[in-house]
Amino acid sequence: MKKIFFAFILLTLLFFNTCDDNPVNGDDLKPGRRDYTWTVDTLFLPFNFFTDITGSSPTDVWACGPGGDLDKTFYHYDGQSWKSDLISRPFSPISVSSISVNSVWSSGLEGKIWHYYNNGWNEHYRFLASSDTLVVLQEILAISETDIYAVGQYFISPEDYWGIILHYNNSKWQNISIPKTRTIFDEIGKNKSNGMTYLRGLTQQNLNENDYQLYEINNTTLTKIKSGTQNKDEFGNILLLISKIYFIIGYCLFSYNGNTFLKIGRLSDDPKFLHVGWGRNEKDIFIGMRDGVAHYNGENTVYLFQSTENIFVREGIVFESEIFFIGRDSNGNNLMIHGKLNEQ
Repeated sequence: MKKIFFAFILLTLLFFNTCDDNPVNGDDLKPGRRDYTWTVDTLFLPFNFFTDITGSSPTDVWACGPGGDLDKTFYHYDGQSWKSDLISRPFSPISVSSISVNSVWSSGLEGKIWHYYNNGWNEHYRFLASSDTLVVLQEILAISETDIYAVGQYFISPEDYWGIILHYNNSKWQNISIPKTRTIFDEIGKNKSNGMTYLRGLTQQNLNENDYQLYEINNTTLTKIKSGTQNKDEFGNILLLISKIYFIIGYCLFSYNGNTFLKIGRLSDDPKFLHVGWGRNEKDIFIGMRDGVAHYNGENTVYLFQSTENIFVREGIVFESEIFFIGRDSNGNNLMIHGKLNEQ
């Protein structure tokens, strides 16, 4: 999980859930390997913290984050090192999503959407709810060049905010007409096996408590499929494994058959679990922790990378034999955590 929820929605990730038994039988997948060699690149950017990471390959990885240094909001990894082009842009990115080496999309503050194409970033679209509202696009999902979503919220006041869903279809951005929903859409994923799109929303109840909602989109119909509250130590999130959407609810992993959430397994019992994950399949899932990265192989969960301090690993990307995660230490350093499977 990433993104900016401003002061009133911070601490969202620190609350968890218990889950019932009755796991769903999986297939004959082999447990994912755990023999990684780790390196960490440290980028000292006191005014910019990375909020998202994406890429088309281990030699084409992008990280982004908003902040005061507008020439350091995008960093690129070419397989050797992380670099910024040091070009100042009037844009504070929160999310980034890659289609290919030559097509990367980003969304962020002021309702702006930027596109990397022909070796350069340029503004592609800006959504204005009205002249006096703040629009924040928390997440962008680039499925193809003709199928892109950007979601977030617009603010009338800090206490008065409403969710928005933008969709790019072929050549035009459109605001999907949904009932006025008091939520902050901050996660989105598409299930390629059935074409359904899923979102997560957050609603503030007080300074330390937020409700969550999970939604399914069918064309322009938005249907709530689950909700919960931190008051019951519960929280939900979306996880994409290859082409299928799963859900992390509390400490557990679930699939969804259109009517019912089916438990697959328990990801963690550790209170440092940040409730986020990335993976290759149901038995090869990496989960973000307050102090590192853990791994669930369908049978148990162990740390693969662990820090002596809180670094809050909330975003990652998984390739066939390499994995990347972003964290931030107490000194303001952005930590680019890179794992590579050992050769066999």
